[in-house]
Amino acid sequence: MNVFDEFFTGINYWGSKDAIHMWENFDAASTENDFILLKKAGITHLRIFILWPYFQPLRAIFSPSGVFEYRLGEEPLPDTEAGRAGVNEKACEDFSTFCSLAEKYGLKLIVGLITGHMSFRNYVPEAFYNLNCVTDPSVLKWEIKFVKYFVRRFKDEKAIMAWDLGNEPNCLFSEWTEDQLYLWCSAIADAIKTVDSTHPVISGFATLTSVKGIHITLNTGDFCDINTVHPYQIFQTQTEPINSMKPVLDVAFLNKLSESLAGILTFPQEFGAIGYMNCSMKTEADFYRCVLFTALAHNCHGVMYWCAFDQGHLSYPPYDFNDIGSNYGFFTKDGMSKPIVEENLKFKELLEKLPGKNLPEQKTDAVVLIPKIHSDNDIETVRSAFLLANRANVDVSFAHMPEQPIPDSKLYIIPSVDSNQNITKYRLDELLEKVEQGAVLYVSLGRGFMRNISQIAGVEFAYREQISWDTCFSLAGEQLPISTDIKYTMESCSSEVLAYDEGGTPVFFRNSYGKGFIYLLTIPVERYCSFRPGVFHRENEPKYENIYKEIARKADIKHRVDSSSPFILLTEHEINEKETYVMAINYSYRKEKTTITLNGDFEVQTVWGNEIKNGILELKENDGALFILKEKV
Repeated sequence: MNVFDEFFTGINYWGSKDAIHMWENFDAASTENDFILLKKAGITHLRIFILWPYFQPLRAIFSPSGVFEYRLGEEPLPDTEAGRAGVNEKACEDFSTFCSLAEKYGLKLIVGLITGHMSFRNYVPEAFYNLNCVTDPSVLKWEIKFVKYFVRRFKDEKAIMAWDLGNEPNCLFSEWTEDQLYLWCSAIADAIKTVDSTHPVISGFATLTSVKGIHITLNTGDFCDINTVHPYQIFQTQTEPINSMKPVLDVAFLNKLSESLAGILTFPQEFGAIGYMNCSMKTEADFYRCVLFTALAHNCHGVMYWCAFDQGHLSYPPYDFNDIGSNYGFFTKDGMSKPIVEENLKFKELLEKLPGKNLPEQKTDAVVLIPKIHSDNDIETVRSAFLLANRANVDVSFAHMPEQPIPDSKLYIIPSVDSNQNITKYRLDELLEKVEQGAVLYVSLGRGFMRNISQIAGVEFAYREQISWDTCFSLAGEQLPISTDIKYTMESCSSEVLAYDEGGTPVFFRNSYGKGFIYLLTIPVERYCSFRPGVFHRENEPKYENIYKEIARKADIKHRVDSSSPFILLTEHEINEKETYVMAINYSYRKEKTTITLNGDFEVQTVWGNEIKNGILELKENDGALFILKEKV
């Protein structure tokens, strides 16, 4: 169910006046002023939050044997539909006014239903204090009652575009299993769909990259129509400057990873700079500009920034104890716009130049295979594989072993094997069959084991040892220093050796396998790049992407255009057989230039940004340019 045909720019909204207290202090005039500002800033979609304890303010009345009944304060529940659901009628009346104002200004609403978590504070009706809000059956019963009543009452509001299960449901309680969260999500989603079959259901998930999170993401399509990620640099890639390659591309990486695993449309529902200790207002605007180009180029469907207005002046929890819950809005508390607003408006001008206000789907060349059993740190190696592939002008998707079948592809990547349960035999047989038919498989080794690797890679190991080992090898004229904690010593080798370490030990191999090839690297380059500081943003860093360029060449991955710069990266979007969009994005916080190589006879038309002059493209920091390549007749 795709409601995002056009690429959209949205925002997470709490009122400028009272933020989380906006519902209990509802001010229609203040809300309308907010909407005027947001509309002028080019915002089309708002994600809003139904604060659970205010909309369902239940109190448990106890007898000696336990809960006797639930009430609204000391008063019995009214004999009304709202009363039987434990719902605050005044809150619903104010929400109706809110929806009318959103419709007036053409703002589409994504409504987060069970908002029991917000900005590191949990909000729970008094009746459910100290109960697990994901697993307790009494709590779940009342959550379902609330959802059914609320959705039934407001499903015909024209401003409402979709229902969100709630804000980051995985944070409703700290203790849950994969199956428990699955059941909670299914119950809430089914409650929505029981009374409203028209609007899509959105997960509202944060970025679930732990072991539990990967598995619940795999099943999101069972209960939701649309999945979400919340990629924040301060939580995922905090070692890098926010306006550098790794944090910016992380928005696309996590979105594509989650979309590949869930099998349903996914979009970045929250992301942001989170205050001015992390960056300046200019840097924040640069970061946002680069994310907009990136999300468009990688088919993320849209973006929603966190958040609309600064909140650092507020003196109640969570703002008075949460030091990252502060000044990170498009606007100050007084409604003054920041540089980020101008970037949003400029980007809207680009969208107007595109038919359907979007780019065609990005070309995908390779698949990164996610292991069956993995640690929470394995996401770092998968992220590095994504980054190295992009720097090699290879666009990747993802698949999980063995929950998902091996998709057809020219190239398969299994990065830095650290698990002893990496791939099942039946999936390996499936994968090798595709290699026999002409695909290329690349495997790099870490601490883990992988069955039959000696036979399929043509390499016999004499032994391996745990060691703190700093070494270096050369590939395509580039010296690649690296360190690892496992060293492999070869006994014999029937494959082709492509690289030796500085001591003369073979480390990189290529073996024919049917019509295809298998590459083996005995050093975990992806894991190493995940913790080597600056490898993706500093100048004159070793070009580890040369490994991926080699495997892409053998897989016959050819693009119409290439960039010589490791910072200016390209994506291609086919319009028809003769025409292709090319997006060029500078992932550096410096001005960069690159040599553009056309792999064919094309006419280049500039759609947006700087022109290519004499084969050279120059872009300012975090900027982008869009071209159309037209094949000459």
